[in-house]
Amino acid sequence: MKKSRSLLLVLCTLVLAAGCEDAPPTEYVARPYVQGYLLVGERIENIVVAQSQPIDRPFDYSASIVRDASVSIEGGGVEMHLIYRDDPDGGGSYFCPDTTVRVAPETTYRLVVRMPGGEVLRAETTTPQSISWVLEPPSDLQYPRDTTKLESSDSLRMIWSPGNSAEYLLRVRAVDTVGYGRYLDPPSEESNARTNSRGEKRGTTYSVTQWVYAPLNRMRLGWTSFTWFGRNEITVFAPDYWFLEWFKSTQFSRISAEFDQRESNIDGGLGVFGSASILRKELFLQKNGR
Repeated sequence: MKKSRSLLLVLCTLVLAAGCEDAPPTEYVARPYVQGYLLVGERIENIVVAQSQPIDRPFDYSASIVRDASVSIEGGGVEMHLIYRDDPDGGGSYFCPDTTVRVAPETTYRLVVRMPGGEVLRAETTTPQSISWVLEPPSDLQYPRDTTKLESSDSLRMIWSPGNSAEYLLRVRAVDTVGYGRYLDPPSEESNARTNSRGEKRGTTYSVTQWVYAPLNRMRLGWTSFTWFGRNEITVFAPDYWFLEWFKSTQFSRISAEFDQRESNIDGGLGVFGSASILRKELFLQKNGR
């Protein structure tokens, strides 16, 4: 109580002083932030709850994570209470502990987050229709031997059913950046290597993921979408409106990721709660020396 009275006295003093002098700078007020994506056919997980941080201080991801919120999702007449778990990168997220629950297509899910300070955040998403392959990518690909001529190839052409999504996202991810020869016949000790494609580099580590935007339900990938040889996975995302717009805003639209309130559907806070149907295809990219 003594500490509270002292704080109140300081605040009153600042208010009185403001009448005689210039107004003091406004103290930063953190805002609650949510980022969650539901993927049809997958478990409910990776729902991040955090607090925004001021731009005049070093960003601390671990410190931004809210670990003691009350998080629930209702969908299909069933309410699920999520629990928190730490991530290896120092962050953490919420997930549904019932491993039998899978995200259903064409279903509305409602998210409620009760913050430790009493704020209540709400959002909802309706999952898109399921999609399927019409023309599936091959399981084995030969990287061009002449790396100065990386023309797009029919072997990189793919088509999927449109579902009810307006636009699509593709992710190309290296599954194993170390092993290569172990997947050959006969197997060998040959290690994996990067292609000559430019990929994002953070410090001394290269990204294993490339994202591609697709305006239609078909795509002919460029060879530059692959940053590693060996095992790769192509994932097609057929997103809802919120997933798509938030992703385009933070990944494709600007030089650096920025927040746009118009692309957030979190009532009472910032962020996004979206959904998507997905297709996956794993393939093996042979080195151009073979």
